[in-house]
Amino acid sequence: MTKPTAAERSRAAFTERFPEIAAELDRAQEPLTSVVLGSGGAVDVVIGDTRIYGGDARGFAERQVEAFMRKPLRLFMENPGAAGLVSEICIGMMNALKGELGTRGMTEIERHPTGNPTFLVVFGLGLGHHVRELARRTEARWLVIVEPVLELIRHSFQALDWQALLKDFDSRKGAVYLVTDTDPGDIVGGIVAQVAKHGVPFVDGAWVFTHYPFWSFAEARSKLHDAVQYAFVNRGFFEDEIRMMSNAVANFTAAPHWLIEGKPRLQRPETAVIVGAGPSLDESLETLHRIRDRVVLFSGGTSLRPLLRNGLVPDFHCELENVPIVVDVLTEAAKYGDLGRIRLIASATVDPRVPPMFREAFYFFRDSVSSTMLLAGGRSVLQGAAPTCVNTAMAAAVSLGFTEIVLLGTDCGTRDGGQDHASGTVYGTGLAKARDKFPIEVEGNFGGVAKTDWVYDACRRMLGEVIRLSGVSPINGSDGALIPGARPMVPDAIEIEGPPVDRGALLGDLKRALTAFEPAEILRSRDFRAMQDDTTSLYRELREVLAKFDPADVDFAGVYSAVRDLLGKAHEKFREADSMSNGTLFALPRIGMFYGYRVKAGETRRAIYDVFMRETLAIIDRMERETLALFQRLGEQVEHAAARGEAAPALTG
Repeated sequence: MTKPTAAERSRAAFTERFPEIAAELDRAQEPLTSVVLGSGGAVDVVIGDTRIYGGDARGFAERQVEAFMRKPLRLFMENPGAAGLVSEICIGMMNALKGELGTRGMTEIERHPTGNPTFLVVFGLGLGHHVRELARRTEARWLVIVEPVLELIRHSFQALDWQALLKDFDSRKGAVYLVTDTDPGDIVGGIVAQVAKHGVPFVDGAWVFTHYPFWSFAEARSKLHDAVQYAFVNRGFFEDEIRMMSNAVANFTAAPHWLIEGKPRLQRPETAVIVGAGPSLDESLETLHRIRDRVVLFSGGTSLRPLLRNGLVPDFHCELENVPIVVDVLTEAAKYGDLGRIRLIASATVDPRVPPMFREAFYFFRDSVSSTMLLAGGRSVLQGAAPTCVNTAMAAAVSLGFTEIVLLGTDCGTRDGGQDHASGTVYGTGLAKARDKFPIEVEGNFGGVAKTDWVYDACRRMLGEVIRLSGVSPINGSDGALIPGARPMVPDAIEIEGPPVDRGALLGDLKRALTAFEPAEILRSRDFRAMQDDTTSLYRELREVLAKFDPADVDFAGVYSAVRDLLGKAHEKFREADSMSNGTLFALPRIGMFYGYRVKAGETRRAIYDVFMRETLAIIDRMERETLALFQRLGEQVEHAAARGEAAPALTG
């Protein structure tokens, strides 16, 4: 029997690990490239009449790897604060770790992590001479190879020992992944999907290597940087969840209210105009006055003040955040108009002082927050309502049945050198701080380039996603970032046909399609005693997981993975009790990894690990105590509100 060649063994190992891609290679059409073999094996690839390696593929790869290692491209967190790891509890953890470093005379740490499990992303496989050496030099645990040209994967069997490569990563308890997409966005999506399998913290310090020029690689690298920076941001903290649960119960027990759920409704004939506080709102005010009586006006967040200052009273005002400053912003806006004429659409977690300012309240459940997980009882969330109040307005309008929609002042950023917000917003009154500069460039709504940041870019993309899923085709009269799926139109060209809106009939129709609740009614079936029991069980298992770690191992990454595994099963096992603390429980080991992997392995790293574990256990004790006390208090609050049975104002228009 003929002994298989090295290329055949390499292909067999590849086929076993990547059967779908191997099958695609077998289906490939007439080849456009060919491999050149020499005394040292594969030495070049020919495309048309051009050799891409100049006859020395191995030497080319060696020189390229050496140059890369002298000045590598890496993705990393600048500091935990930039990644949003800045709640009170997390700041306490950071201060404890920095304090330990201070006692050891260390005022600075390394910019890049060392010795941490991370990714190596290779744009371009080619013949593959560079891959194993890069893996050895970077010590990456996971390898993601991006190769859009399938023929090159076939050629790599002549030069790259896939069997040895796969064994290398298996021995590291890692993995090798392949992304074969061509579109830059799809490439980034493929890379991020592999990162998500293991956890975002492991991309801190990731190595990004480009082997050969390809039209989509440069854009994919740029998009990857943006995607990773956005993914780095932690979402949700224990202190915030405590506030949101408290606010939601207070709002649901205070007064009669309506609930907007994210489900289809009969289409409305009227046009909804959604107004944000972007700088182009100034140029839209004349148009708003011209069309006001023929549209339903939704204001988002800080756009309310400039609207009222210009004599424009919204039908609905939308709020998303639970922070106390919202009360100050609305109090300032109320100096220019009677908020009692306006109906509020808000997350159930809004500050309880906000709803009484308005005529009546329409609440919704936000996606993925504790109050929704624990209080919604199966009711539908309002999808796409974050990260800004403009998203809230868009999601609400679509859910209420509006299909004709106009966006004004929804700039999602600014033009280069332009203002951050419209004139007359609180950003010019000292009540709110000016935003940082906008580091991201995107296509402008009317051409050219617009500048945006992570939040506003997420706002823009989420608006596009709601547009795509709902099938609407809104007009965007804002002179900022292009919103996918929206039709650019200058405000002066916007015309609204039809008679003035019959607002009484409109409100009657909307309310008949919604659910009305008396105080505490929506919460009467919630079992706060069971929430306490589930909380006790969750923290008991969490302590058991952490107790399995030997202090001598100094395994920050292991702690993160163990906590992640526990929380992955917690939603069902503990009936969402984990939703109170999972944001913080994800954040704590990330902070430990940041500092622990930026000092050399040895005594200092061990000391940092000891402090990290001690602080984590103390924080767990605190979160359990405060959660149990919260559920006890909220349960009593609901019981008292239900028992009072106080007469409440009728839910009418």
